[in-house]
Amino acid sequence: MSEETQFWGVAVERYGQGGYPTNALLESTGSTPESKPFRVYPAFRFYPVFSSRERADRFVRGQWQTLSQELIEQTVANIRQIRRDEIPAEHYVSLDLNYPMTWAKLLAGG
Repeated sequence: MSEETQFWGVAVERYGQGGYPTNALLESTGSTPESKPFRVYPAFRFYPVFSSRERADRFVRGQWQTLSQELIEQTVANIRQIRRDEIPAEHYVSLDLNYPMTWAKLLAGG
């Protein structure tokens, strides 16, 4: 991906080192599917990242079953661009909710 390619993520308020609030990127958990059926897949963490602010907005608004309208609006307000150095290269991301890959692989063009 070119240096001009922008990615968007959802920031959520968490508490960092020292107990101070910080806006960290939303993380999710998933499993790694393999070819063997009925296998219990180990869960791993990944960041949902989006190719546009609009896609991130749709993702947040799609959570209406579990979030109040006020919380949805607060979360939408926290959608922001992701800096390239913000996610470690070996961490997994899911671009537009597609199959997870490492951040480094996505930046290299997928």
